[in-house]
Amino acid sequence: MFQGLSAIVVAIAAVVGLNAWRRQLQASKHQALAEDALSLVYRLRDAIDHMRQPWAFVGEMNKVERLEDESEESFEGRKHYGVAEVRYRMHADAATQLEAIRYRVRAVLGDEAASGVEDVLAVLRRVRNEASNAVRNKQRLVLAASRLTGSRSDESTKEYDLAHTRLAESESWICAVEGDGDPAAKALKSAVARAESAFRDFAMMKPQRSRS
Repeated sequence: MFQGLSAIVVAIAAVVGLNAWRRQLQASKHQALAEDALSLVYRLRDAIDHMRQPWAFVGEMNKVERLEDESEESFEGRKHYGVAEVRYRMHADAATQLEAIRYRVRAVLGDEAASGVEDVLAVLRRVRNEASNAVRNKQRLVLAASRLTGSRSDESTKEYDLAHTRLAESESWICAVEGDGDPAAKALKSAVARAESAFRDFAMMKPQRSRS
């Protein structure tokens, strides 16, 4: 009888130990994923800050590729904006890794953690898109300015003001500025804070604190 009872106790202990081991293993996997994702978020934050530095070196501008049949004037006019993409290529690996890991983050850590990743990626996409938009907006501004000097009218003035506003908006995302008037910096700070909040419990938890 006692042997049978002992066998039952041993079996129960083995099951409990196995379940504890499984929880610990799962917690460790969650922690590793959270730490990897958060590390990539920080790398991308630094990459965006680098992309948005307001000054451009000659060496960087020389790496901007000229388009086929592009005039010299057009090429020179967009070089400064093209530097953002040149700098992005230096950090493309981190962006690619974060893009790839976001699906695993959603599946394993949940929607809130995935949304933190998406927010950071959204800021990166906006900066890159606005760099392209700035080229077109600069061209529109130059055209509007020529029309304004040719024959000033309410319509030409309105066209110029609109082009100027759109270019300023694009540039506010491309180039960092001091103070509170930097929409990209605000969006990035908020995105990183959301990611930190979502990942903190996973990344800092002890293995026995399984959330499953």
